[in-house]
Amino acid sequence: MNPEQIGISTACFYPHVLTEDALTIAAELGFSVVEAFLQTESEYQREFAHVLAERSRATGVRVHSLHLYATLFDIWAPYSRAREETRARFRRLLDLATIIGARALTWHGLRFGIDNPALVEPFLESTIWAAEMAHAAGITLCVENVSWCYLRRPEHVASLKALGVPLGFTFDSFQAAESGVAPETLIAAMDGALTTVHLADFAPAGPRHLAPGAGTIDWRVVFTALSRTAYTGPLLIEVADLDAPKTLCEIRSFIADMLAEVHSGV
Repeated sequence: MNPEQIGISTACFYPHVLTEDALTIAAELGFSVVEAFLQTESEYQREFAHVLAERSRATGVRVHSLHLYATLFDIWAPYSRAREETRARFRRLLDLATIIGARALTWHGLRFGIDNPALVEPFLESTIWAAEMAHAAGITLCVENVSWCYLRRPEHVASLKALGVPLGFTFDSFQAAESGVAPETLIAAMDGALTTVHLADFAPAGPRHLAPGAGTIDWRVVFTALSRTAYTGPLLIEVADLDAPKTLCEIRSFIADMLAEVHSGV
């Protein structure tokens, strides 16, 4: 794992900073890679893709992935018109990702009825469709582990892998902790398809998406598990309620120090 791959999610600045302006701040702080969280319907239009691509070129900040707004991408929806409209939006998204230069998508997947076979089955079918569509466009669809969505435990990773399609995964440390799942088990299950990593800390009954080091997560365990998978992708800071942008630099130093400790075997 390369410290130069430490980046940020534009969600760190939501709702006070526009998505494209977050790239400018990232560059000013010395970050070179981001995940762009597209927040509104207008940000899923071709015009905005060109704005974001131009900002990426101007700042030198690479957009590794696009994070999809969950409610806009229920591509398994039981209501046929909603399903058709959502799939059309997904097809447009692939065009936008190509314009922006993003190589991955972070998707929450099934958000309700997560243990209901009548909903899980069409969700899995829709995942096959979306993963194959994305792959044909040169993009990796990544399902993220989320405490309130389908993918929460290693067995869910196994079910998705069993679909036999070119599907990736986004590992989220905060969501693993909130789910009560040992992070190393999720990381090991995702091995071979892990494409994106979100880093935030967790504290029971505390604020959500804390800065790494401010909660209860054992970061040596997390980074050791990532090292065992030979993960080389970006490590994206995804915290909430930033008190100041410079806090991200302090978090970057914390992560870099932890990476050095794991690498040296300390």
